[in-house]
Amino acid sequence: MSKLIGEFKIGFDDEAKAVISALEGKLDEVARGLAAKKESHADRLLAAMQADAANDAPQPEIKGLGQWVFEGLDEKYQSAAMDDDGVVFAYECPLKDLVKNTDNSFCYWFSRTGANSVRVCTLSDGSNWEHYAIQRETVNDVDYLTSSAPKQKGIPTFFEIDEYDSLSECVPRIDEVLAQPNWLSESVPKITDADMQLIFIKNLSDVLIQRMHSMDRFSEDDYHIGAEKLMSWDIVIDQASHLFGVVVNNKDNILSAFFFKAHCEKTGGGSTHNFHTNSLMSRANRTITEAELPAFRAALEACYA
Repeated sequence: MSKLIGEFKIGFDDEAKAVISALEGKLDEVARGLAAKKESHADRLLAAMQADAANDAPQPEIKGLGQWVFEGLDEKYQSAAMDDDGVVFAYECPLKDLVKNTDNSFCYWFSRTGANSVRVCTLSDGSNWEHYAIQRETVNDVDYLTSSAPKQKGIPTFFEIDEYDSLSECVPRIDEVLAQPNWLSESVPKITDADMQLIFIKNLSDVLIQRMHSMDRFSEDDYHIGAEKLMSWDIVIDQASHLFGVVVNNKDNILSAFFFKAHCEKTGGGSTHNFHTNSLMSRANRTITEAELPAFRAALEACYA
């Protein structure tokens, strides 16, 4: 009796193996397609909404070096630059006199002429520090408000201002706008002086608060910016009298701040106090926290509403 064969082995050459591998790939693709078809329309809609919500999430604020760093600084500070640790300094020299030091592990800007500098603030990101250096710009009110150069040489007097292509063309006057009969219908109430005053006060508070944000001037629960660090246009609170105010001058260790007092007729809504940075009154003052913003707005509007 012949011996029975108990085992068969079948081999495939390389070409057959390649065909089988390609077939497996196509089967996997078909399986994924079938799984996708089983997904309901509601599920796809929910996924899309979740993706949109993720995109709408608040992004961290990225601060940039700008002209705001010179606010409150003496005119002798002509330039500013950021070191690689994010610290910004203002310098008593033009930008052309600033050079970079990259010899050490800590890289920074310095003045080739040995000009003095003062620390201004710290930005959240010190990367690309070598590109963060600016020249202080001057503001020419005449150039800003007019649309072109004067027709005659020299600076015009008050009576020659009409020689400019100026405010009458590029900035409409409030009284002229309101006098136009077709601007507002009779059913819309006219803007009163009180309305204009309130609009101005709201805009003023917005500007002051934006500056506090841009320059990182808010105090915190465990860290206060006190009198020794106060600068012009800081929003402050006197913790003894619980009055809000704005610093209007800081020179030679003497602070001047205007505090808002509602219904104060004699002083037009507030009063100015001068005090030394080492005085008891000075130590009672600090910049406001972000949580105190609503109370500050209310105090400012109550004085001038």
